[in-house]
This record gives sequence, C-alpha cells and structure tokens, in this order.
Amino acid sequence: MDIAKRAIEFYEEFYQTKYPLPQSLQLALPDFSAGAMENWGLVTYREAYLLLDPDNTSLEMKKLVATVITHELAHQWFGDLVTMKWWDNLWLNESFANMMEYLSVDALEPDWHIWEMFQTSEAAAALSRDATDGVQPIQMEINDPADIDSVFDGAIVYAKGSRMLVMVRSLLGDDALRKGLKYYFDHHKFGNATGDDLWDALSTATDLDIGKIMHSWLKQPGYPVVNAFIDEDGHLKLTQKQFFVGEGEDKGRQWQIPLNANFDAPKIMSEKELDLGNYKVIREEVGHPLRLNIGNNSHFIVKYDKTLLDDILSEVDELEPIDKLQLLQDLRLLAEGKQISYASIVPLLTKFADSKSSLVINALYTTAAKLRQFVEPDSAAEKNLKKLYDLLSKDQVARLGWKVKAGESDEDIQIRPYELSASLYAENVDSIKAAHQIFTENEDNLEALNADIRPYVLINEVKNFGNAELVDKLIKEYQRTADPSYKVDLRSAVTSTKDLAAIKAIVGDFENADVVKPQDLRGWYRGLLANHYGQQAAWDWIREDWDWLDKTVGGDMEFATFITATTGVFHTPERLKEFKEFFEPKINVPLLSREIKMDIKVIEGKVNLIEDEKDAVNSAVAKAID
Repeated sequence: MDIAKRAIEFYEEFYQTKYPLPQSLQLALPDFSAGAMENWGLVTYREAYLLLDPDNTSLEMKKLVATVITHELAHQWFGDLVTMKWWDNLWLNESFANMMEYLSVDALEPDWHIWEMFQTSEAAAALSRDATDGVQPIQMEINDPADIDSVFDGAIVYAKGSRMLVMVRSLLGDDALRKGLKYYFDHHKFGNATGDDLWDALSTATDLDIGKIMHSWLKQPGYPVVNAFIDEDGHLKLTQKQFFVGEGEDKGRQWQIPLNANFDAPKIMSEKELDLGNYKVIREEVGHPLRLNIGNNSHFIVKYDKTLLDDILSEVDELEPIDKLQLLQDLRLLAEGKQISYASIVPLLTKFADSKSSLVINALYTTAAKLRQFVEPDSAAEKNLKKLYDLLSKDQVARLGWKVKAGESDEDIQIRPYELSASLYAENVDSIKAAHQIFTENEDNLEALNADIRPYVLINEVKNFGNAELVDKLIKEYQRTADPSYKVDLRSAVTSTKDLAAIKAIVGDFENADVVKPQDLRGWYRGLLANHYGQQAAWDWIREDWDWLDKTVGGDMEFATFITATTGVFHTPERLKEFKEFFEPKINVPLLSREIKMDIKVIEGKVNLIEDEKDAVNSAVAKAID
C-alpha cells in the first residue's frame, strides 16, 4: 500500500499529468495466470506479487513486489489513459511500464539501488533471448488474433523494449524526457497512439532524431557485437555485426548504436566500420583503458582484441561494479556465441570473488553456473567444479556467516544468498553442518526462519538429510501457509530431493490443484526438471500428460513458457533428440510455433558448444583449483 500510494504521487509529478480516477484498488487473486494486470482503477495481482510479511521477507522479494506494483501503476497512464492503436505497438505499453517500474522505485527507495536489479534481470534476459536467430523484433505485424499471445515475449517486448527506452532516457536526460511525455499525454489522453506518436512527442524536447535511432532497434530482431581492435597501422577501429548464440543467418543488419565511450568517440555509431585514429595517441590522451557502453545501458556487447582487453584487465580492480558486471556479461555471451573460449574466462573468476558488491557477485555466479553444463553429475570434472565453487565462496561465507546480523548493509544481505547457494553446491562440510543445525533449532517453526537464508536451510535439509517423510511434511507446510514467499522456498526445497519415492509423489501432485495451483505448476516442473534425480520423472510427465496441460493452461501465455523452461535445462544430444521428437509435431500450433523453432536452435547451440569446449573448460577448472 505504501509503494502504491507513493508511486501514484510520483507518476503524477513525473508525467505532469494527474491520475484521473477517484480510487486505485490493489487486489490479490488466489490463482491468476498473469503476474498482474493493469485494469484501470482495479489492479489485480498474483498473491506472490502483492502480499508479503513485513517483518520477514527477503530484500530481493520486497524489490520484486515493489516493481510489479509500480509496473502496473505506470500502465494507468501508459496503456490505460493512452492506449496503443494496435497490437504491433504492444511495446508502447509494456516496454514503457517496464522502464518506469525501475525509475519510480529508484525515486521511492533510493537505498535499494533498483537499477542493479534491472541489469541482472531485464538486461540479462534481453541479451540472452535476442541472440537466438528467429527471435521476434520488438515491433512486429499482427494480422491474426492467434498471433497476439505469441507477441508477449517477456524477454523482448518487456525486457529488451525497456532497455531501448533506458537508451532513449540516457540520450535525452530526464528533463527532456518529462517534457516530451507531457506533450504525449496532453495530445493523446483518452485515445490511441502509435510508437511514432511517442517519438514525435519526444522530438519536441531534443535535436536528436529519436525516431530514426529507435526504428533500427524496434523493427529489427537481434543486436550487434561491436569489435574493437587495433589494425596493422596502429589505428583503433570499431565494426558492428549481428551477434548470434548458436547458428544464425547474417542478413547484414545495421544499428544506430549509442557507443557511450570513455574516450572521444561519436555519440552514435551508424556505420558498419569506424576508424577512430591512432590508438597510442588516444590511449595516452585519456590515460586509462578504453571501454565502450559505459553503464551497460545500450543493447550491444563488445569484443575487445587482446591488447585492449589486457589493458582493461590490468586495472580491473579500479572498475565500478556495473563495469565489472558488464565485462563478465560480455565475455560470457562471447563464449556462448563461440567467439572466445569459455576456458579463457575461468581464470578471471577468482578476481571477482572477494567483491563487496552484490552486482558483481551476481555476475560471478551467473558465469560460474554456466560451467555446470560442461560436467556430468558425480563425475571427476564435477568434483573439480565444486572445488572451484568452494574456492570462490568460502571466504565470503566465513565473513558473512549463515545468520543475518543486526545493522548489516543491504549489499551484504544480498550477497549472502549467492554465497550460501554456492557453498552448498560445493558440498562444503561446514556449510552443510551449519544449515542442518539451523534447521534443527527451528524445526517447529520453519516459517519464522530469516527469509534471506530460509531457502538454503530447507534445500540443504532435503538434499543432505531428507527422505520421503520430510518431503511430505514440507508439502503439507506448503499447503498450510498463506505466505507466498515461504511457498517459493518450500517448493525450491521439495523439488531438490534425491529420494525417488518422494519424486514420484511430487509428480503425482502436479495435477492436484489442492496442492499445486495451475499458476505455480511451471515452477514445480522446472525445479524437478533441473534436479538430476528428478529430471526423467518431470520430462516423462510433461510428455505423457501434455493434453491435460493443454486443457489446463493451453489458452494462456503461460503455456509456451513450459517449453522455454525445458530448454533452459536441456543440453545433451539425447535430450535434444527427445525434445525434437516431442515438440516438432506441434510446430504448427500458432502460440507454440516460434518458441519451438527457437528452442531447438538454443539446445542445438548448447550441445555443439559443450562438444567443442568441454575438455578445455574442465582443464581450465582443474588448473584454477591447483
């Protein structure tokens, strides 16, 4: 309620346009397929995105709930007061609300550093999804009602679209943005608008041709990698080319790229190639390593040649947290796209392990998690990887401990979950023991466990000390509690079981709405699928009971995400073959068609990457722990 009230007041002032209704009601629904819905004056939410325990909710969950509320309230202007003319301009609603949710929470709760969450969630999702050939552009033609649901691609229309608007904001500045938005609302309120109407409105406040810049991003799928290199004449050159993870057809696309360089370079790169002059002269003049996309606000990645990258790495400790995140992010994507070797990233990980920034720690473990695809469960290579995880996490776990302390910084509160999770994956004996002791001390009131450590205590207990009886007890607890955050923790723990009898019982509850509501089913399915011991049972269930799933959630945007969730886990030739056998016959279902085609490419890309890189990566890990 506090966030909702202050958000409406913030938007009235920022948009310089009054909220035109006498009330704004926020309503939680017990089973709701969308995350939330911006009905004018009566916003509806899943319980998990509105209800929380004010005394025991993790900071991450508070941030998430706040951004959902501010997203829906941003829609009261962008979507309700002014509505898109047709579905091809869906981004005009969703991309803008997605950016504004962060802009408003940042104003309401500046200590939360909410833009860091934007970087680790929206930016990461957009870069990952948008690198697959066949992805939709932000703005696409809609000629059939069946196409409408398929256009609601969260990583594109929401995440990538909001990244585009963050780019626009950084080009314009807030004063010009607000002036342009006031013009837009004044001219279009209680009516319909197109993207070009927005660009025309913003152009009243700037000399930049915003429409021209944005059309190259909205109407084309994908994004560029900018190659920065020193040629044989000693000149610093930049080239742009579409970036792909997996197979991709290069169609010669070009973008208007805001370079955001930390040296003298054009504001916008519209050419395929730029010659910026003598590198040594430029480097001497600026006195620091040369970098592009400062702040990570533009939708491209950078591939530096060895000279430029070594220069950056030589002063890596001087970089801001966002710059360290961007460095790891770009290297990780380049490795996914087979433009560099994953093995070359492994030695860099220890450079970031002692960071006091949750942003950097997030980037570190996002990268480390990718290494898991190169090892077989319980193999010698996995044992080495677990030792690397222990090396990365043990000092931080020792520094922070398992119990939250009074007066801790928000950064430490947010770093702890990453480190505890890594330590448990590493099978660190002290962590397993500490978590077990906390569970034992709080067994009669698990809900009261501190929410920041609760999921890891529960997961540890189920994995290392659990049996079917404990799983059954936690499922009953899941049914009993009304706290949505606690439910998520219980689900994470239950689906991580190694007990085959428990796994069978969990799958048996998938279609029992008294235990698992249809809105929550994908989380249960994915949790069990990602568990080596439960994967076969979950995969068998979805194939055998697909018709039931279709009847239950088939008319909904949620339906295709079961395929995406499967793709996120699968990475072996055997699973690729099974995936194709099952989903290819469904390729003509309008809601599923694009997802199936893209996801086959995604899994194929992972299979090929692992085949090419496995030995080198595992050797690099073995070397890192020596």
